[in-house]
Amino acid sequence: MEFKTDLPFREPDGGFYADLKHIVVVDHQPGVSFGDAVLVPGFSALREEVGNDRFDLFYGPRLSLAGRGDLGHDFLARFPGTHVPLLGNRGHVYSLGSLAIDRFLRASAWQGGVLSDGTDEIFSIEETPRAHLWPWRYPEPALSTIIPAAERKLVSEARLQTFSDDVLSSGDPIKLIETAWSPHTRSRHEVAQGDQMRQCLQEHKRNLPLLFELEDTLAHLYWTREHPCVGQGFYRGCYLELYLMELSEIRNTEIAQTGRVLQELCTLIERGFAPVVVNEYGANVDGTHRQTASWLWNLLHGLTVQDLHLDSSTIHEHIARFMNAYKEQMGPVTVREVLRIFAELIDDPVSCIVLAQKILPMTHVHPQIRQLPVLFLREASWPTVRYREYLGGERAVRVDPLIYERMEANPSLVLPAHGQGPYHLTDRELVYWFDVLSINRMP
Repeated sequence: MEFKTDLPFREPDGGFYADLKHIVVVDHQPGVSFGDAVLVPGFSALREEVGNDRFDLFYGPRLSLAGRGDLGHDFLARFPGTHVPLLGNRGHVYSLGSLAIDRFLRASAWQGGVLSDGTDEIFSIEETPRAHLWPWRYPEPALSTIIPAAERKLVSEARLQTFSDDVLSSGDPIKLIETAWSPHTRSRHEVAQGDQMRQCLQEHKRNLPLLFELEDTLAHLYWTREHPCVGQGFYRGCYLELYLMELSEIRNTEIAQTGRVLQELCTLIERGFAPVVVNEYGANVDGTHRQTASWLWNLLHGLTVQDLHLDSSTIHEHIARFMNAYKEQMGPVTVREVLRIFAELIDDPVSCIVLAQKILPMTHVHPQIRQLPVLFLREASWPTVRYREYLGGERAVRVDPLIYERMEANPSLVLPAHGQGPYHLTDRELVYWFDVLSINRMP
């Protein structure tokens, strides 16, 4: 089934995107079908949860394949698909496999991948350097940088085998599997999900692939149910479920690049945005510049070309009013980045001309941005790695989901720049671009 939505969208410009990011885009995900998978009876609770169409299209075939124990295949998978950048960043890709158990086994070969014993360092925290330019009367928020550990322990084959035996015999496998993926974070499963798991296991013979797929499916469905699904279907070998999320609900996690934010402002007007990728902690894991550009777009509303001077009293008063209204929704990371980048754009003559001649006039005819299209990615069961070591070809070090749990609890934490942060392997796959300005004119 081709992707369907009522939202305005267009095909992405792959060449433009590759040049912007300085990357090689995956040609096409190889997963084009579910092979000879036959939907099996049962899974009534899940079918009711997602609806017949979504279950028959995606969830049912995957559970059938998992029940058969079909490991290591490139069946259709949720974005970003089965094929991701290979260690070393030479334009090559490799397969994570399609099912949750495939990703688990792949991550088990990585440092800190799964079944951590809690004795190695997971992260460190340092003071974030202050902005080099801050001309505003509004105070600069103080941030701290949370840095994922560059080296972690490997799990032993014996520990993996013991875990596998325990899961197969457990009366509560959903908690065991969740803990294996993410032993340091609090459980995000509810009692009802455990009941759904037990109901499914009464109808089907348990095996590791089915248990892992059930746990992952139940977790994903539980935390996405709060948001309206506004599009679904397949594109380039990936299954897409598109959601709309309030801009104020998305947690900004990174320091942005000023030039990239200006480019995204231009793209917003000319082409639209790809969906932001958000995890279960509400954190933006792919789309920092789109999110920052969206807030800067909102800040620009109500200003004139004559106001674009760092010593303008009007602009200082405008910022004070805007922050008084939106600082709680933005959070300290977004406040700091939007105001820092705004100052740098005004201070640079070429960038200021772009703001004055291209961006600012369009704010007079288009609304502020309230919502962004998003794709959800479950952090707990995704092999997120440290960027520098992975793309440098040294080693794969998994970034523990505990980092995002700590960021959820402390809004002043931000991820590091210069390759020390998480890499979710999502940037080599293309997704449709959506007309965000038109979406935000819709009632």
